[in-house]
Amino acid sequence: MPVERFRTHEEARRALWLSPGDPRIPRRLRRVLSMAAGLYPLDRPRGVFKFRSIEDANASRKQWKRRGPNPDGS
Repeated sequence: MPVERFRTHEEARRALWLSPGDPRIPRRLRRVLSMAAGLYPLDRPRGVFKFRSIEDANASRKQWKRRGPNPDGS
């Protein structure tokens, strides 16, 4: 990654933005999303669940929230 030097904060701010249609956008987006997933992995149960009552649904949600995020991201 090359080192860039800027004379003002405004020049540095403009250098962060990519123009619409730039081919580097998908790569940057993947990098940002993978970093976000690493910082806060979501560990919620997959699929659709059917409950008899709202109380059962809330109890199930409290149970998986209590477990917290899975550190390995799986």
